[in-house]
Parts: sequence; structure tokens; C-alpha cells
Amino acid sequence: MRFQSGMGRTGKWCAYQHYGIQPDVTTLAKPLAGGIPLGAVLCTEEVSRAFRAGMHGTTFGGGPLACAVGIAVIDAIEKDGLLANATEVGDYFQSELRSLAKRHSAITEVRGKGLMVAAELDSAELAKLTVAEMLKRRILINCTSDTVLRFLPPFILERAHVDTAIQALDEIFTEHAATHTAAASTGGQNHG
Repeated sequence: MRFQSGMGRTGKWCAYQHYGIQPDVTTLAKPLAGGIPLGAVLCTEEVSRAFRAGMHGTTFGGGPLACAVGIAVIDAIEKDGLLANATEVGDYFQSELRSLAKRHSAITEVRGKGLMVAAELDSAELAKLTVAEMLKRRILINCTSDTVLRFLPPFILERAHVDTAIQALDEIFTEHAATHTAAASTGGQNHG
């Protein structure tokens, strides 16, 4: 789940917490200070004993402004219940995508944790088309690995926003299926 899985996106502060493990070292960066350059290395007590002054340097090492913003971000995530929101709305999002998959065979898999959600499609062409069509509807998504639609919405996402995205996806897949069926039926005709 890479670095984007930290700071609450998956419904826990770090994604590893979903799996009952304790890493020796984990890193936090972009979301730590809401986009202001700040990074952190979190490690166990045992690993921390290996670090000595001067052994580690960083350009994102936390000046006063970045640290103040980082504290404000952590406070806002806690105060506004954004971990619980990521879990609740993320579960709803996946459920709605799974319902959509029952209507559109182009969706081959839905996966994710919290507000880190993906839908795999059976076609790279359709995935690329879907990203462009969603952008026309002012919904920003990404395509990874040619066929995976990746959804990384803001932590304040609400069910109504999910409904808007699902409706847009339904329209795109319905239109694509109709176009694909029409192309297939005309492609098989003999024009001799």
C-alpha cells in the first residue's frame, strides 16, 4: 500500500495496524503536514538505538512551520473523526463498487482499505476512457497498472460524493457496453 496509506487514509493511522503487525521502521511524509514538506521516520525503541546524531539528514526534517502544521493535521484528524469516516465511507464505497460490478462485468475486482480504493477493469482501453470521462464530470481518479482505477478521495468524503461517483461510473460503463455491443454486431456483418 506504499506511503499513501499512512495518516489515516485506510481508517487507521498506518495501514500496518489492520494486520496486527509492528514494523521496525515506518515512514510518513506528504499527508503528515497536509502537503507542507514534512517527513518522519517512526521506529521501535530497539531500532532507535542504532541512530546517532549526524547519521541521518533530511530536507523534510521539520522546521517550526511544518511541525505546527503537522500537529494541526493530527489534531483535525482526531477532532473531526476522520479515521472513523475513512472506514465507514470507504466500506460504503467498496460496497457500492461491488454492486456496480454485478451490473457491469468490465469490473473484475474491487479492493482497498478505508479511502484507498481500487476497481480493476478487464480492459486498459476502458480504464483510460473511464479516467477521461470521470474528469469531464469533475471527478478526479487515477489509472494504475493499465487496468486499475484508483480512488484516493479526501478524508472528508461523504456518502453523497460516493453516490455521485458511482452514478458517473455506471453511466460510463453502460455507454461503453452499448458502444462495444454495437461495434461487435456491425463488425460481424458481411458487406460483400
